[in-house]
Amino acid sequence: MAVYSTGVKVLDETLGGGLPVGFTALVSGSPGAGMELLAKQFASGGKDTKNIVYVSTTERNEDVLATMKRLGWTQDLNIINVGTRYYENVLARKLEVSKYRYEGLTREDIDALIHGAESERTENFLSNLTYEVSRLEPPFRLVIDSLDFFLEQHQHTDVISALRMIKAHVQHSESVAFFTLQKDVYEKRTYSGIEGVVDCIMELDTWIEKAAFKRILVIKKLRNHPERTGAFHYTIGDQGIAIVKSV
Repeated sequence: MAVYSTGVKVLDETLGGGLPVGFTALVSGSPGAGMELLAKQFASGGKDTKNIVYVSTTERNEDVLATMKRLGWTQDLNIINVGTRYYENVLARKLEVSKYRYEGLTREDIDALIHGAESERTENFLSNLTYEVSRLEPPFRLVIDSLDFFLEQHQHTDVISALRMIKAHVQHSESVAFFTLQKDVYEKRTYSGIEGVVDCIMELDTWIEKAAFKRILVIKKLRNHPERTGAFHYTIGDQGIAIVKSV
């Protein structure tokens, strides 16, 4: 079976060469564990596809590309910046409202706010995401960093339904997708729903022991290959994330 490299050599070997064609993968962890870095490393993980799509919800395009450049990874990718769109269409308008409240409203200001509120109500970031994915030319390597944005903006059941649609498209187009998500933030039902959709689940755990960082990558699920699950020590260096040994 054809596979897509994850960008992490030992992880590829553990998974049987990489993620199988048509698979969706989820990596979860706490802030500082390296999820965003692993997402970028996966985006530049191999020569298997030219169509790399990176959906960013928290970083500017230039920040994503600067990290890729610093680590010597490909910058030839299409960035869909949902975070920037959210700022321009929602947050910037809310900042204007705060300013108007402080300075006093004119009739023109009120009309502008009413028009802006109507635009905000029609903005559906989840629908926009599924539409953008449906338009991708296969085969593609899709990264969504992160699902947290969509869980904060939409009903969790709607996000899970959207993931099912994305998974179906990934399978049909013989592509691969990679999602990030924070741990221990949402209800168990939400995590169970998301984990039931994806084909591969990984967790990044970090803690301090004797004044030193300890880092563990856990492969919790690889569909049809439970024998490939396990726990591994990993490091973060000038070449990104690397697995050093099994636990």
